[in-house]
Amino acid sequence: MTPQLFTKIFWKQYLLLEKDFLETEEYVAIDKSNYKTFSHRYIYLFLNICSEVDSVAEEYCKIVKTSPKAKNILQKMAIIVDNEPSIKNQKVSTRYPYEKINLVPFAGFDSESAAGWWHEYNLVKHFRADVPENSIPNHQRANLKNVMLALSALYILCHNYYKLLGESDTALEQSQLFE
Repeated sequence: MTPQLFTKIFWKQYLLLEKDFLETEEYVAIDKSNYKTFSHRYIYLFLNICSEVDSVAEEYCKIVKTSPKAKNILQKMAIIVDNEPSIKNQKVSTRYPYEKINLVPFAGFDSESAAGWWHEYNLVKHFRADVPENSIPNHQRANLKNVMLALSALYILCHNYYKLLGESDTALEQSQLFE
């Protein structure tokens, strides 16, 4: 894959998801005090962003290791972390005019378990209507915090993948949310 093709196929999709997310700011401020806010729009975004995280992780794995093929996000992340251990600590921050929020979305991944936001994505995806005993309903896990963590993960994966592709005269269009 060329950097130009990556930009056309994956980065444009990131920018579209980011734009959709930023439109929700008209109703819910991007602020830590709103982290637990959930909505149908957040369900839509959470499912789509995490699906894109999975797709970009799959492409990333194709570049760094061709076989055996990773079957799930844990296997994909293991390959990515083996290639780039620093990704577990990679941080992004929201930019002005939004509240300064630092996100480290891959910190919770290891060889046996996924980060909390990915686990909650699977609960929303597969068991949305369930209400676990002594817990919040699964559909409420599609909240501002988890959507932001998922979007920051996609941002990091895209940037790291783009770097793997090598030098390019095509610069990525700047994110409006992250610096």
